[in-house]
Amino acid sequence: MESKQYKRKDKTMHIAEYFYTTKVVEPLLPVISKTFITPNMVTIFNSFLAMFIFYLAYNQRYIWVAILIQCYLFLDILDGNLARYKNMKSDLGAKLDSINDRIFYTLIFIFIGIGEVPLYLIISVIFLINLYAILATFYIVPRLRKLETVERHGVKKYFMDRGFIIGMDLGTVDILVTIFLLLGKINILYIILITGFILDIIVRLSELWWNEKLEKDK
Repeated sequence: MESKQYKRKDKTMHIAEYFYTTKVVEPLLPVISKTFITPNMVTIFNSFLAMFIFYLAYNQRYIWVAILIQCYLFLDILDGNLARYKNMKSDLGAKLDSINDRIFYTLIFIFIGIGEVPLYLIISVIFLINLYAILATFYIVPRLRKLETVERHGVKKYFMDRGFIIGMDLGTVDILVTIFLLLGKINILYIILITGFILDIIVRLSELWWNEKLEKDK
């Protein structure tokens, strides 16, 4: 049974997520929902696609990696939207999707970087991408949700007011990977990812602590 309320209540999205959701996934949902395809099938297929991408990256077929990582992103966005559209949300599906992403975004930077960039850059990217996920999931977001209001400033506020989140989400990571692999600038990719995650962690923690202080002073 298709859900009439399949869209998320939170309308703000990262830019890559917005593009794939509104321009690609949503127009396809009425068609895909009429097939035998389930959200978990999409997730499982994506795990096999991930292994193929690892193989290509290990063999330095970076153009194909650049293209297929966008396919991975599309399918990653599709499974959640399809689950809501078909009323097939499940804890198993959510956990499977999360595990899929954690494995993919850890191993892909090993296979891309091995033999191409210094080991410390590979370790730094892997550490920061997982630290970011842990902080956001278990510390920043839960504490922000406890606040009555959240004040934002500057560029972030400008884009948030227009429905866009600026930050290092996985979609942004995929876009950066695609661009710099196509340009053949792998070292620069790792440096930009490291810089981006450090800055985003600082901004998000500062924003959280500032808002907690404001609420405490009320």
